[in-house]
Amino acid sequence: MDDRMGHAARAVVFSAIMGAAAVCGAQSPPEISASQPHETAWAAIVDHDVPLAQRRKALAALEDDAGELGPADLYVLGSIYHSGRHSGGLVEQTDPVKASLYFGNAATRGSIPAMAKMAELKLATHDYREAMNWAQIYAHYILLAAPKKDASHGYAAELVKRISSHFGNNIDDVMRDVDAYVAAHDAQIRAGANEDAMFRAGQPRLENVYLATPGQTLPPLSCIADFLVVLRPNGTVERALPIDIAPDQSMLESMGHALSKAHAAETTDTSPRYAMMSMVLDNGRYRTR
Repeated sequence: MDDRMGHAARAVVFSAIMGAAAVCGAQSPPEISASQPHETAWAAIVDHDVPLAQRRKALAALEDDAGELGPADLYVLGSIYHSGRHSGGLVEQTDPVKASLYFGNAATRGSIPAMAKMAELKLATHDYREAMNWAQIYAHYILLAAPKKDASHGYAAELVKRISSHFGNNIDDVMRDVDAYVAAHDAQIRAGANEDAMFRAGQPRLENVYLATPGQTLPPLSCIADFLVVLRPNGTVERALPIDIAPDQSMLESMGHALSKAHAAETTDTSPRYAMMSMVLDNGRYRTR
């Protein structure tokens, strides 16, 4: 990784790293099946219009089956416990222990964004060695999977840079840890990531997702954020409900506003549609080598 400065831009592009999934609304906690992603469950849990007691009951039901969940579900669970207040009162405060448990399991089962969230979590709790381990693991898989111009490259480079200011430049031990982790889990990670990608490919896609910045200004930090997007039948966005963001909380409102301008394909179905999305915002300051 290097830390070359990029030129300021008027539009900062978002990158979707966990596809948009259309689901139906739920009026009661759904039955949980570990054989498929739990879009209906997440609609009941994350939608702020659902009564809070009902949302917490649905969350508890999903957690009861956590051992059998796939990477996408575990990632959202981790994000909820990482978010604290951003999840609309779902949890009263952040829970680093639960967030770390779910992110760590999501990562080994194929969730690449969970690797980034683990790095953010460890950085925030001053465990700089573990933060650097996870940042380098995230960068490893981003470099393998994402196109060079994808926003996740800039975010990964900036994540490493932020941790380096605390950790120093002695990276040899970290890279040995990274190599050991990849050797132990690479097959499972690749299988889980491929399965998740196939699922995403069959889901509706949001278009026109970008953040226009005033003048030549840039956001202070690249970040990763998660939203539940509520879609109208005509494909426009009714609401963009925040779940989690790291590390720059000041960007949450702007990212939600940008998502509100997006659109998906139209449908004749009048049932509620939801898109569970994880987004990377790259401010363009840093690039991977």
